[in-house]
Amino acid sequence: MRPAACLSACLLLVMCSGCIHLSQPTPVIRDYRLAYTAPPFAAAPLPVVLGVPSLRVAAVYDRQPIIHREGEHATGAYFYSRWSANPGYMVADLLARDFAESGVYRAVQRGLTLLPIDYQLTGEIEEIEERVTAEGCGAHLRLRLLLVQISASTEAVRLRKTYSGDEPCHCDADALAAAMSRVLERISTELQRDAHEAIAEEK
Repeated sequence: MRPAACLSACLLLVMCSGCIHLSQPTPVIRDYRLAYTAPPFAAAPLPVVLGVPSLRVAAVYDRQPIIHREGEHATGAYFYSRWSANPGYMVADLLARDFAESGVYRAVQRGLTLLPIDYQLTGEIEEIEERVTAEGCGAHLRLRLLLVQISASTEAVRLRKTYSGDEPCHCDADALAAAMSRVLERISTELQRDAHEAIAEEK
């Protein structure tokens, strides 16, 4: 093939390639949040201030892309389906809201505060993932939490417990976010009861 003809053929291929790429729709990145109504909790009022800082997150899950797992070791991330915020902030925000909505505590504080903290809820998200099996998909959440009493002389652990839950769902991000929200709602209900009992024992 002559050089001129070869150049023309190459230009034609480049132009066609550009047309093909331009006709493809741009993938849409979607953000998902955990959302549920604060579960009702009725108990004797406690004259304490509860602090709820952001939770630590295990390294595998310490990012916004939603993580999925197949089997014991294989994990991956959905590039176009992400959490709206880092899971450590998102989960702590909801737990703090639930404690505050109960009306049981004198105050519930997120982040820095001028009020002296009497107790602090802290811990780590050990797992937050979509689990994919031959039977289908499901949401899995596992939290390791500590309730620490803060005083001038010492910091004493009043509650140390791991909370976990699973919820089956369709294999898509919308269904996963809804299922994960239901898991966290159940954990929050159990946590509120445990925290209240642990604090009430000290009063």
